[in-house]
Amino acid sequence: MNLKLRLERLCDRRSWTQLHFADGTSLIGRVLQVGHDYIELECYGDLDRPLAREYSKHLVPLHLVKLITVDSSSFAEAERYRLNYLAQMETTQESLPELEK
Repeated sequence: MNLKLRLERLCDRRSWTQLHFADGTSLIGRVLQVGHDYIELECYGDLDRPLAREYSKHLVPLHLVKLITVDSSSFAEAERYRLNYLAQMETTQESLPELEK
């Protein structure tokens, strides 16, 4: 199965994946969309910067991806970051006055 087909299957299930690049870096996130030559990835923090964890979306050119990891124990940690982020957003919105919502 080629890389693009596998990513499309992951996108259908909104699965977590780790994209590995040729320079040794990687991104962990949920696949939102797979285009003709790009991948849209939703991330909830960078493992390299544990104090600066925040939500981000990445558009990654497909030709930059060297390989993908489909199942990993670090995905459970990434899901916890996502749920933490969503909980913080809900708490922040509830504390705003009614006019600012």
